[in-house]
Amino acid sequence: MRKFVMSDIHGSYNEMMKLFEYVKFNPNEDELVVAGDMINRGPLSGEVLREIKYLHEHYETVHVTIGNHEEMMLWYIDGKHPMWSQFEGARSAATINNAFGKYGVAEAVAWIRNLPLIYEDERCIFAHAGFRLPFETAKGNRDNLWLPKKEFYRIPAEVLLGETCGKIIVHGHTPVKQVTFDGARIAIDLGAQVVPNGKLSCLELAEGAVYEYDFSSKRIYHKKIVIKS
Repeated sequence: MRKFVMSDIHGSYNEMMKLFEYVKFNPNEDELVVAGDMINRGPLSGEVLREIKYLHEHYETVHVTIGNHEEMMLWYIDGKHPMWSQFEGARSAATINNAFGKYGVAEAVAWIRNLPLIYEDERCIFAHAGFRLPFETAKGNRDNLWLPKKEFYRIPAEVLLGETCGKIIVHGHTPVKQVTFDGARIAIDLGAQVVPNGKLSCLELAEGAVYEYDFSSKRIYHKKIVIKS
């Protein structure tokens, strides 16, 4: 069974669907993990949420974790912080309302509220921005959604693997130029809708294959994980 991982889709619905089509993703046969930041920045946040929510609710092979952009949306809804308005929250809200309709938005928000911080399988741990140690407290620490990549990567790989019993952490949150693996962590956020010449990545873990949608060329490129020591 193939296992695909995506994060930081940021409203890139059409590009996400093109990647699904390119890799011939089939939720009856393949697994998919989405590691947060489905919304904001891009034009079609509602459509991304609708697609991922449908897959998550209809297929046991699809797993989703929350990201900090979903978290800031909940803060805004709950009156805790207006940060969402600074990240084009009004446009995201409009597309969510349009995608889900009058009676579907509340269900979508409830779905987001119930998303976990971490998904874990027999080989990997999927967390939007990684996590601070100790790992045993990570599943309940929502501050980890905002963890800077520099702080996360200050943890030596061997220490991190000791905490996770050898499981590799797959994360997004901070854009990198290439999908990279340092022995303990795989960074998959290529800056879709965030940085100039950004890309949207879809990683297939079993083969180490990386599929990148390039927003500049509007093409998909098939690459391999870059291994860094």
